[in-house]
Amino acid sequence: MSIQLDFFREFSEVEILEERVKALEKSLDKQRKALFARNGELAKAYIQLNERLDILERNICKGKYPGW
Repeated sequence: MSIQLDFFREFSEVEILEERVKALEKSLDKQRKALFARNGELAKAYIQLNERLDILERNICKGKYPGW
């Protein structure tokens, strides 16, 4: 008696759904990490622009701007 092995296993509906959920979780994790990274970049840019604005306002208000 010989046993034939299947190359392609048939998956149940639950197994298919579990794989889809895992794939979605992985994708969402990547998106979450990307959003946190982007948020950090934007926060850094905001801080830099705010510092530059403070410097400009100080220099303009003190009359250190040439030509005024």
